Amino acid sequence: MRVLLVNISKDSLINALQHVLRAVSSNNTIPILSGICIQACVNEIVFTASNTSMRIQFRIPRDNKSLNVHRTGSIVVPARYFNEVIRKLTADIITFEINKPLILTIVSGKSQIRLCGMDPEEFPLINNQEHNPDNKLRINNALLKATIKQVATAASTSEMRPVLTGVSFDYNNDSVNLIATDGIRLASKIIHTEKNTLNTSTKFLIPAKNLYEVSKMLRNDDDATEIDVIANQVRFTANELQVESALIEGTFPSITNVIPQSYLSEVLVDTTRLLRAVECVTVLAGESIIRLLATTSTLELLSRTAEIGDVQDEVPLMEMSGDDFSISLNGRFFIDILRSIDSEHVRIRFTGKASPVVIIPEIKPSSTLFLITPVRTHS
Repeated sequence: MRVLLVNISKDSLINALQHVLRAVSSNNTIPILSGICIQACVNEIVFTASNTSMRIQFRIPRDNKSLNVHRTGSIVVPARYFNEVIRKLTADIITFEINKPLILTIVSGKSQIRLCGMDPEEFPLINNQEHNPDNKLRINNALLKATIKQVATAASTSEMRPVLTGVSFDYNNDSVNLIATDGIRLASKIIHTEKNTLNTSTKFLIPAKNLYEVSKMLRNDDDATEIDVIANQVRFTANELQVESALIEGTFPSITNVIPQSYLSEVLVDTTRLLRAVECVTVLAGESIIRLLATTSTLELLSRTAEIGDVQDEVPLMEMSGDDFSISLNGRFFIDILRSIDSEHVRIRFTGKASPVVIIPEIKPSSTLFLITPVRTHS
């Protein structure tokens, strides 16, 4: 019997659960993966949840305030019931104890709950000895969060081409290029890394949905996230948090010949004003298709849906070079791109009726680039 006796603060426990519950699937066909593994060690308590694609581990150190470990032990408890019970408790300190095999007793004030658990030996834990300590990247937390937000939005949600559901990490010479595309839009950003132990260039492909979860859990601060890769897995480590994700097998398409090297026209606009205008005209856009018309001083946006109506909006141009142009785009995709841009102004480059529109945030030096393929219309 894995005897266990700990006292833990409710706030610390709920914080841990908010992280690990992201890896619990409600419809998982493997019973053990519907649970959270609790491991009480001498100096910490570790919570782990896992699905077939991602594993999340959160550690709370022993400090006699938020955690006090009296006896070590481990158990897997049903995640949904455990979470709901903990949130209903009112006392600040919660006690966990195992007095009978695979039964976790939870005591809080006058409340006492007993949960039937599962054998932790069957639970897939993160093995901290597996990954190579000499094969790591370090990226600033705030930078990594912002980059994932900008790039992952362009990944495909369709499993028809699995490689397009991922974000490509292309590391070379102390910088890494994150790239995602669904075949219609593309996002790319180059960021510099710190204190790397990678000696050679490397590429790996991470599911975009897992990256989104990582970005939600990272603090928006100046600490760094450590990224290491081995075989078919990648691990993110940030202080008390560890996230392990499966990698996508396959070759990510080369973007070398996709990005236009020249353009016919370019406009500079206020990002917020453009976003609001695109959101407005997309409301009445049939199949989300909107039209952009650029003249000397104005970018006009139009859309219509038969039997419902039409809408027109204008955004003043701050700069324009080249000739007037008009082009049709998927407004919903355009909105996703504009929402991920954190610069005050954005440049839009027209490269031809059938060529991708290039969107570049006005930040110097700019390392971020977006493409969106125009939509062919009869007008």
